[in-house]
Amino acid sequence: MDIYYDSGQRIKVTFIDDQVLIGIVDHWTPPGDSDDGIQELSIVPTEGKLKGRLVNFNENEIKSIELIE
Repeated sequence: MDIYYDSGQRIKVTFIDDQVLIGIVDHWTPPGDSDDGIQELSIVPTEGKLKGRLVNFNENEIKSIELIE
């Protein structure tokens, strides 16, 4: 799954355990730059108990991502 999104884009991430985070993309890490050789994405949630914190996850933890216009 391609999880590349530009910094500043607002997205909704649904994880494989059906938890959902809505937030602003901070940065994307390509497979060659990650420790595990898989893509990673970091967002700052805009709501919920993780609001304002930097959250990092990898492509194996994601069920789907939607761009929020």
